[in-house]
Amino acid sequence: MEELAGNAHISFEGNFDGLRLLAVAGAIDEETPTLKRNTSWPKQDFAVVPLEAGSSETILAAIGGALPRKIIHVQIEKAGLLLFAAYDQFQPGCLHFGSTVNRQFLEAIVSQGVIAQIPRYR
Repeated sequence: MEELAGNAHISFEGNFDGLRLLAVAGAIDEETPTLKRNTSWPKQDFAVVPLEAGSSETILAAIGGALPRKIIHVQIEKAGLLLFAAYDQFQPGCLHFGSTVNRQFLEAIVSQGVIAQIPRYR
């Protein structure tokens, strides 16, 4: 999140029972021109939260400190461009990285075990 923070937003979709995403300052429960719902049925909870430098701690606290299994889709847009998306609970083949995400960052998150490999479609 910090890599893409600044003039950005992050969206979450899933079951927000017990989560405090909509309590984060500036959070909305509506789609934006870039961040859209990805599940049409059953309708899931949806939140778009401002993503600024230093806000990742607040966002992580709102979801309980780690990405719970009840979050299905996560997207990040910066300046109106979709730069990151993880669909179907980060399943392999369901990740998207925009062209402005640098290879060094991708290699770092692979080495940390966040994702298994750098997507080929980059």
